[in-house]
Amino acid sequence: MVDRTAEQTQPPVDERVFRLRPTGISSLLWAASFTVIALGLFREWYVAAFGLETLVQDLRHIAFNAEHCLPAWYTSLLLALSAAILAIVTASAARNGENYLFHWAILTLIFIGLSIDEATGVHEVAIEPLRESLGLSGFLHFAWVIPGMVLVALAGLAYLPFLLAQPARTRAIFLTAGILYVGGALGMEIVGGKVLTIHGEESLAYVLAFCTEEIMEILGATLFAAGLLGHLKRRFGGAVLIIA
Repeated sequence: MVDRTAEQTQPPVDERVFRLRPTGISSLLWAASFTVIALGLFREWYVAAFGLETLVQDLRHIAFNAEHCLPAWYTSLLLALSAAILAIVTASAARNGENYLFHWAILTLIFIGLSIDEATGVHEVAIEPLRESLGLSGFLHFAWVIPGMVLVALAGLAYLPFLLAQPARTRAIFLTAGILYVGGALGMEIVGGKVLTIHGEESLAYVLAFCTEEIMEILGATLFAAGLLGHLKRRFGGAVLIIA
């Protein structure tokens, strides 16, 4: 008995094609980032002007210097988005037979880790043990910066050939984004530790330090995501998402 159903014309598969538009997505990211920054700065002004005992309490959900709040969640989302774009770039580079596939792939994993850490604060687990065992204070008050600096130095050395191999515009954007993000996350954390030990947590100097830290992180993460989108467009002509 012959099954003739295989010879019959199969109905077409319904596919939805979504074209990623780097310019539009980048504009949306910058608008969202400046909104989050404005809300964080508004919160600090509001608390300084009206105190904590108000109808809306201390507005901690939009605070820069708090866990599980909008700026931390948003930065984590930006890093996760960068990881997703990096995965697309890795796949596109593989199809084109380009070099440094391993670097693109590892960078994807790094940004997944950064996103998780930003959302959960895993790095803060190292603060108390290191501070107590080494007797740290001042610039090293937030003791996680010690292993943080080592990891950044190693990653910088490992990725230097990769960075130099990128097109000039991509290289400049990646470098600027890295300086902003690492300068905020590590550099301003070091400065903030010194300011905290001298002037205290409620001082204006410390408020300025942690505001600068969070703003630099958000701007750096936004610039990197936007730079990746631009690289995707210039190098591979963009990308499409097909849902079948």
